[in-house]
Amino acid sequence: MKSIKGAIIMRSFYQRRHENGQGMMFRYLFERIQRYTGFPLVYTDSPDLRGLDVALIFATPYHNSPELPAGILKSKAKIICFYGDLPCYGNKLCIKNKRRIFERSNVIMGGFRERFLEWYPEFAYKYAFFPGHYFPYERYEKLKTNMRPLMNCLLSGANNVRYPLRSYIKKYCVENPNKTTRKIHIRKKGYSNHTEYASFINKYFCGIATSGIHNCVVAKYYEYPAAGVLLLAEKVKELDMLGFEPDIHYLPITKETVFIQVDRALAHPEDFTEMRVQARALVRKYHSDINRAYQFKLIIERLMS
Repeated sequence: MKSIKGAIIMRSFYQRRHENGQGMMFRYLFERIQRYTGFPLVYTDSPDLRGLDVALIFATPYHNSPELPAGILKSKAKIICFYGDLPCYGNKLCIKNKRRIFERSNVIMGGFRERFLEWYPEFAYKYAFFPGHYFPYERYEKLKTNMRPLMNCLLSGANNVRYPLRSYIKKYCVENPNKTTRKIHIRKKGYSNHTEYASFINKYFCGIATSGIHNCVVAKYYEYPAAGVLLLAEKVKELDMLGFEPDIHYLPITKETVFIQVDRALAHPEDFTEMRVQARALVRKYHSDINRAYQFKLIIERLMS
């Protein structure tokens, strides 16, 4: 892609986060994309797109940074909007500017497929489903399925109204200590930095992944099986699209069945060895940062052909 002049544009505050080892999923992804495309990664709040053929604009606007730099809308470059988190959570300026950049963009890519098509059907023709992933591939590739794991299920992630099933499980475990709920480990860090995360979750036999109010597949759906951990997962439509089959790649859970499934998994771990192997093979083949970087390469090639 040496003949295509492009750039990856991120807001300035991401540079500080990345220097502190935070939000590294997209840093790793963009580094891989750079290898395919040669596009520089530019941290800026005032992007200058003059002389570019194409620009990837990441998470601009966003619910907590709703501004939209004027230079993006006025640019003659082709724009790929990678929106990151689709909802604006009530921020009116974010909602207004998100529609403005969607109108300007040549390609709109991201997750939250169900909500995107519901909220922005007029832009469906520009949309490229770009789901989440685990990262980095090499770190997980070194891990083998742990055949002597902690016989517990790991539950981690934000605990708020945006994740109702996760919040219900955490609350129930705290208020109802018993043989089953004590087997669910609610993560309180447990590792010092992101480089140790894969090894940390590899210690567990199973992990619980829940979606949120917008039915999006979050990173834990990929991370647990990539580490060889049995996946207990809330079923959403995106899972089917991504090749996850219930009772083959994961144990499906609901509010009514989650504790039954935890008991079932921990009581008969030998029954789920093949499921762990199948799920690990699926995500390592199709859902790593390598896969997403290659998908972006194909998007660029189609756009610029």
